[in-house]
Amino acid sequence: MKLCKVKTKVMACFTVKELIDLLLLPVELSLLNKTLEVRLEGRIINNIILRDLAMKWSKNSVNSKDYEYWVAILLLYEDFGEDSEICFYLKDTFNHYKDTITSYTDLEKFKQDPPDVIIKNKFTGYAEFELKRYRDEVSEKGLISCIKTKILRYSVAYNYCIILQNTSESELTLKIFENIHETLIKLSLNRDLGKICFIFNANNQHMIFAHVFPDFIVFKQPINSGSDQVKKFLKQK
Repeated sequence: MKLCKVKTKVMACFTVKELIDLLLLPVELSLLNKTLEVRLEGRIINNIILRDLAMKWSKNSVNSKDYEYWVAILLLYEDFGEDSEICFYLKDTFNHYKDTITSYTDLEKFKQDPPDVIIKNKFTGYAEFELKRYRDEVSEKGLISCIKTKILRYSVAYNYCIILQNTSESELTLKIFENIHETLIKLSLNRDLGKICFIFNANNQHMIFAHVFPDFIVFKQPINSGSDQVKKFLKQK
């Protein structure tokens, strides 16, 4: 981890491997504690118990705030190149002379938002992202309403990624996103707002990125399982 100063703010920047190590530590400790508990009781370690514990932790993680970190790792990071770093602004209470961030708890304690996450690239600089989950009806009207209520009320020029859940490409047409783009253009929004995009899983085959502001751009990214991507990232130096 490196500490950087951006104007008056202190920012903690991680390589993708460093952040994954930080996030995986809690589940590793849970599995270790369960293993020790079983051994102390003189029982044989049951891999099914350990598997279920890991799956339970994973499910809780997905439904908690740390989904933001995993989105940054698995969806945003690769678009900025392997030399990028994943960064977070730190609260004023962080004292770099005595405080450290060596655990997930430390990161949660000192992380300041908004924005949820920052991707640092040596060529393009810093890109600040606010991440939103959308669980309601996936329709043109519903998505426009989401943008108006969750994004347009902000005046800061963040980039916004709205993650559509429980959907597939067959349920959506690109025309919906094109119509949303045209609606936003007609609103004559401030161009400094930043980018607005939707992300969703298309039939477990690829991820769809639909940018609707300021430009209309759609691209696909082949989907890999989270575990496969994590394994690849952990091999990086």
